[in-house]
Amino acid sequence: MVAAAREFAAGGLGAALVTVSGEAANRALTSVRDGGRVACPHGAMPDPNVRPGVELIRYNGARSQAATDKLNRLIDSGPFDVHVARTFPFDRVVDAHRALATHYVGKLALRVS
Repeated sequence: MVAAAREFAAGGLGAALVTVSGEAANRALTSVRDGGRVACPHGAMPDPNVRPGVELIRYNGARSQAATDKLNRLIDSGPFDVHVARTFPFDRVVDAHRALATHYVGKLALRVS
C-alpha cells in the first residue's frame, strides 16, 4: 500500500482516513507528507502512530438520518469507485473475519440475505 500511495502521490498523501489501527495502518501512514492530516475515529486503539509534522484529527462517528441522507446524495452525485475485494455470504462470516488478516486491496463485504 505504501508503494502504491507513493506512486500515486510522489510528494506524499495530503490526508488519510484511518478506520483501524495497528502495525499495517502505521506503515501506511508513513506515506502522509509533512503538513498532512490523518483523521481517525475516537476509540480506535491503539492510537495511530503519526510522525511529527502530521496532524492527527479525532472525530466522533455519531449517526443520524440527515447525515446518512447527505452522504447518500454525495455518493450518488460523485465520481466514487469503491473497490470490493471479496464478498462473503453471511453464513461464512468466520471466513470473512479470517480474510481481514490477509493482504487485500479494497473492502471486504458481507452479503446478508
